[in-house]
Amino acid sequence: MTAPIRRTAHIEALLAMILDEDDPVRRNRMITRCYLDIALALADVVGRRDLTWFAFGAWASGTAGATIRRESALIDRDTAAHIAAGNLAIIANVAPAGLAWLREVEREGSPTERALEQTLTDPMFAGAPHLASAIGCYHAAAALGGIPTGAKDAAELMLLGNLRIGEHEQALVDTFIDAAMPLGGPFGLITTRFVSISTPDGDLDVCRDVPAPSYLAPAFFPADLCDLRHAELLVACTAYGQSPGSDVSASNAWIWEDFVDRMGFIFTFLRAYQQDARYFEVPPEWMGGSPHAS
Repeated sequence: MTAPIRRTAHIEALLAMILDEDDPVRRNRMITRCYLDIALALADVVGRRDLTWFAFGAWASGTAGATIRRESALIDRDTAAHIAAGNLAIIANVAPAGLAWLREVEREGSPTERALEQTLTDPMFAGAPHLASAIGCYHAAAALGGIPTGAKDAAELMLLGNLRIGEHEQALVDTFIDAAMPLGGPFGLITTRFVSISTPDGDLDVCRDVPAPSYLAPAFFPADLCDLRHAELLVACTAYGQSPGSDVSASNAWIWEDFVDRMGFIFTFLRAYQQDARYFEVPPEWMGGSPHAS
């Protein structure tokens, strides 16, 4: 553990406030801040080289905020409401898993095996195997953090943990996406054209392949993730039609409503940006305040 666990009790209090907040715009800003706080707290345990899903979650929530605030004339009230509902559902479902591990690590003083075992006794994990798997991956990666020869294994474990949470939350929001993009079928090709993901490099069009991020360019992936070897990551590559090497030519998503299509883009996107430290610098306007200390 590189530093004391930061603000775990504060994060839990913030999450409680989020669950009680009725205003979707104010709530979205609180959610974005909460994700960032969890990302920073987890970074104190696993290190900052590889991001956790929660750092990406902060940026995703900030992206959702523009829709919730209806900043485009193309966004109607119902679509904004469905996105706001999904924004709340994800943090209410996923954040407690990260906080459960942080509490146990805080009690133990480090990410011990006992901390992991105690975390996974929480009933929430019984019906959420992907969340349990993700926490296990983060824990295993933290154990390799001080071993130079373990850098690649740690990076792949972090990617697998991020993917497992991504799969869990994307399954969770399927109904919200279907409601926000109700036409389906060939019309999904049209509605997907309005989907983009905010990154430190600007908005990414999900209909295009994931580009080389500027922090790595011309490479597409961090060196430790250029050639995937972990068996579960290789299975995911096959399931989502992605290359275990450096080929990103199948990463675009034509129909965002389709889970497999969507996950192909998300998997490659998480892999490309996993070591981009700029994700710890969330635009302050997304959180409704001054720049957030990191």
